Amino acid sequence: MSNIKLFIVEDELILAHDLKAKLSDLGYEIMGMDTKGESAVETIAALKEKNQEPDIIIMDVKLADSMDGIEAARILTENSNCGIIFLTSLNRNDVFAKSFSLKPYAYLFKPVDIDQIRAAIEVANYQRNLEITNERIISELKTEIQHRKSAEKEKNQRWQERIRAEQKVNQLIKQKHQVELDLINRELATSSIFISQKNKIIGLIRKDLNRLLKKGKVITKKEVTEVLDTIDENVKFDNDWYRIKAHFEKIHPGFFDRLREKHPQLTPTDHKLAALLRMNLATKEISHILKITSPSTEISRIRLRKKLELPKGTNLVQFICNV
Repeated sequence: MSNIKLFIVEDELILAHDLKAKLSDLGYEIMGMDTKGESAVETIAALKEKNQEPDIIIMDVKLADSMDGIEAARILTENSNCGIIFLTSLNRNDVFAKSFSLKPYAYLFKPVDIDQIRAAIEVANYQRNLEITNERIISELKTEIQHRKSAEKEKNQRWQERIRAEQKVNQLIKQKHQVELDLINRELATSSIFISQKNKIIGLIRKDLNRLLKKGKVITKKEVTEVLDTIDENVKFDNDWYRIKAHFEKIHPGFFDRLREKHPQLTPTDHKLAALLRMNLATKEISHILKITSPSTEISRIRLRKKLELPKGTNLVQFICNV
């Protein structure tokens, strides 16, 4: 026999003691007896606090004092997990109408056969355990569903953060590639300026040389001097500065305006050197263009650094490229 805990609420003491004796003999554990609804509710509440709550309450519908068995059962149903078996001698229809909403496990009508009440207790306890198990499973499922929803939400948030991070990285890479492409295009355009200028000079020299060769005579010193004058005239930087400057400003718009605004102390010669450095030309190339020696070019760079008040360790070309 399973150890089912019972509580008897019956205002007929003889019947109550008789039930207690018979049910005890059958192996049930009787947690207590009471004849009044109010005191029964208090006693069962106290047992619940001690984790000794009964499994089944055998509740007489008609009790002594103001609280009947139906009202007591209503309070116990709201505040405990006890199963209710009603015991009554009243009109069945009246009892059903008043107590059906409480969903009792059984109705037993007096006089009660002990085998009948035993069967009702076993069925009621089985159904009660089944309901408790179902409630526990439902609660666990709800908790599991909530955990899964939270985990899925966190997972989605992580994915969204990762997607945003990848998009940002891709955007930065794209911007970097665009900057590199712009730089290459500018360098190619800058190179084309000087290639065009050199081609022009070479073309003029070739023209003069061909003219001399066609004469079929010995070339005089005067004629050689004329060729040299052509070279000097075309490679002189000042003559073509305004044309080169126009091309430069197309490639690097606003460069000279920004340079003048940030560093008004710079001279036109400083601007020319800055432009050539911005074109990323080597010292030797700058020397040829400015028609000065390499040491003089280095001195010009040092003077430009001082005018720009650059701290030691700052790269001059990089500084100018950021203007």
